[in-house]
Parts: sequence; C-alpha cells; structure tokens
Amino acid sequence: MKANRPRGIAVLDIGATNVKAHLFDADLNELAAESIPAARRDGPPYSSIDAEPIVTFAEATLPRFDRELPVDAIVPCAHGSALALMDASGGLSLPIMCYEAQPPPQVVDGYANIAPAFTEVFAPTNPMALTLGRQLYWQETLFPGAFASTSTMLPLAQYLTYRLCGSAANEVSAMGAQTHLWAPLQRDYSAIARQYGWASRFPTFRSAWEDLGRASNIPLRGHGKVLTGVHDSNANLLPFLGDAPFALLSTGTWVIGFANGIDIRALEPAHDQVSNTTIFGDPVASCRFMGGREFEILAQGAPPHAASSNIVAELLARGVSAWPAFTTSGGPVPNAGGKGHVEGIVRTAAERASLASLYCAQMSALALKKMGVVSRVIVDGPFSINLVYLEILAACLPGQAVLASGLRSGTALGAASLALMKGIEAVPNRARNLQRIAAPLQYVDNSALRRWFERVDRV
Repeated sequence: MKANRPRGIAVLDIGATNVKAHLFDADLNELAAESIPAARRDGPPYSSIDAEPIVTFAEATLPRFDRELPVDAIVPCAHGSALALMDASGGLSLPIMCYEAQPPPQVVDGYANIAPAFTEVFAPTNPMALTLGRQLYWQETLFPGAFASTSTMLPLAQYLTYRLCGSAANEVSAMGAQTHLWAPLQRDYSAIARQYGWASRFPTFRSAWEDLGRASNIPLRGHGKVLTGVHDSNANLLPFLGDAPFALLSTGTWVIGFANGIDIRALEPAHDQVSNTTIFGDPVASCRFMGGREFEILAQGAPPHAASSNIVAELLARGVSAWPAFTTSGGPVPNAGGKGHVEGIVRTAAERASLASLYCAQMSALALKKMGVVSRVIVDGPFSINLVYLEILAACLPGQAVLASGLRSGTALGAASLALMKGIEAVPNRARNLQRIAAPLQYVDNSALRRWFERVDRV
C-alpha cells in the first residue's frame, strides 16, 4: 500500500433482508458488488439468523474481489439488533436471535418490569426482539444453562470480524443502537447491563476503523486486514458528520433519520424517537420506521421505478391514500402497528409503486417533523434514487432543502471510508454531488397531502 492507502476495500454488509459485499478502490469508487438473501431459521428455540452462509459468502467473495484488485482492508457492518453469544471455545452458546422473533408473554411481561428508563437509554422497548436487552433477558430466563456457558457477547458486525480474523472486540456505534445496553449521556454501559452481568461479557471497545488482524484461511493477494466494523446506519451517517446542521435519512429495510443539533433529552418515545451513537461515541437524535419493508408490503412486487408523479397526482385526486402502519415495528404514529390500510382502489403495479412511494415519503416527513427537524434533509440509500419519493418528501417539507445522494449503497460507501481514516481524524472528505430536489407544482400546497398530515395527527 502506498502511503498507507489500501488498494482494494471490501465491505461486508449484513442486512435484515440481504447480505451484500462491495469492492471499492482507494478513491471510494465502487468496482463490484454481490449479494445473497439473509438466511433465517424459524426455530427452535426461536427465529434466528444463520451465520454460516454469511461466513461462507464472505470466504467465497473476498478472493473474487481480490483477483480484481488486491483487498487490503475488509470492513464488516450490520444492523444493530443482533448479538452472537459465544462459549469459551468460540462456538455459539445459543443461536443468534433474529430481531423479528416474537417473544413469549412471560418475557414481554418480565422485561417490562426491569426495562431501563427512557431518560437513561433514550430508546423505548421495541416490538418483537428489536431491543437487545430484551433478547438477553429472554435467553437468560428461558435458556439458563446455555446462557450460563456464554463467555463472550459480540454485536453482529463484530462477530463477522471475529469469524474472519479471530479477534473479539466491541464497538460503540453498535452498542448505542437503541439496545438498552448503553447510556448515551454517560457514554457507558447502562445500569441494567451492569446489574445483570451482561456488560462484563463484552470484550474491550475498539474503534470502528482499527485493524484487528489479517483474514485467516482466505487466500488473498492483498493485506486482508479486518477492521472492527460499524453499525450500518452509522456507516451512512459517517461521511456527513462534519457538516452544518442537517438531517440524514438512511434508507433500506429501515428508514432511520439522524439529526445533529437536536438535544436527545427532548426526544419523545411515543413517536419512536431514539438516540443513536456515532463511531466517536457521540449521541445523535434519531427517528425511524420500517420504510423499506412497508414499501414492499404496499408495492406487492412492483418495482420503485414503476412509480410516477402523474400517477401519484391521479391517486390523490381520486382520494386514494395509505394509512399507518403496515408493520408492528414502531414509527412516528403511536399505537398504529399492524393497523395499516389503503383507502380507495389501487388497480395496477404502477399505482401500487406510486402509492408506496407516496406513503413512505409522507411517513418520512412526519417522523422528521415530530422530531423538530428544520434543517436541510439528505436522503441516502435506495430511496435516494426514487424520484417520486424525493419529490413528495420535498413537497411535505416546504422551506427545507431536500438533497439526494443518489447512492443506493451509501452504507457500503460510508463503511469503506473507515479504511481511509487515520487515528481520530475526520473521515476523508469525498465529493458527494448531492442533488437538490424540487417539488413538482402539482404537489405544492396540495390539499390532499395537507389533509393526510392533519388526519394522521389526530390518530
């Protein structure tokens, strides 16, 4: 590597829906990408993530990337709602719980009695198994023998790092991803994590960009150094951290809104507002809803590019609208989980894609408004290439600049930039070519759009 610049940077991104691998050069140009569906097991003992196909995919993909450009750095990233519990031999003491697992009533009730206060962890107890504290309580309560054999706990990205190079490390953006295990203002483990002895089973914190060792048993021409890794939405946030006040919508299976300049002590849990934690340990106000999944439910297989602004205008004129929420995963409308419904008749695939784009834009704007965001809004990930979504979002946020990155793989780009960091210096700056989005005239002061927000506020 010349001047410590990696030749090839491989990013391994474990999402809820897909597992993706990306190859970048030292200028952060993407050269190749591959993906496989995320594998799950229904149980017993609960719905879980099958990690072996992920490891096999990494071991097969990295040499292919290396033949194109020597892979000098490997950066794992993953969603923040999965933990690997390992025994003394390094094997799994229990399966890695899938966050869509449904906890039994005794777990729901029992954890409700011990859950930390929002004012400590700045995250409510999420539905399903999204909250890591509730996952651990579930595993310790119902599987005490296997849990007692657990000597090390690792967030999902760091577990992949361990499988690749054998080094175990914890990472702050993963711990601070609404887990109930982290107290953002104290920058330390939460009281419940200490009280139940969970904190002591996590290894030492290492910076997301630290080199933990060479990938073993993978033939590579490059140096193959494996970095600690990062929480996926924080990877999206990374290239923008030094900017003036802004909100970032990191889109994918989830739409996560980050807003700098908002005091996390003002967050409202009823609207699914939470704190995330940057790779530097700083709390950042956030909001969220399962936008990508809700788009899929509404679109019913229709691709996003089938959406049309003209069709959206026709739907609005016909009084067709979608109302939250189509998952039970939380969001800006309290107590709406599973109550999603469509009013009016949707006839074609193009109308389904258009309605899905309309609804997701409305929900994104609502989440930002509820959090008090008044700064410019940057959209990254798959929704940043959905022009209909972007134009409606701009119409729903009058007076605010809406900017699109146009990067479907913004998570991977942000993660790749970790390989270029030097110490605690800022992430290397990269021209972002953000596109400002203008709201079409048919959306400006559209009464149907306005009525949607008025009505949803009364829910």
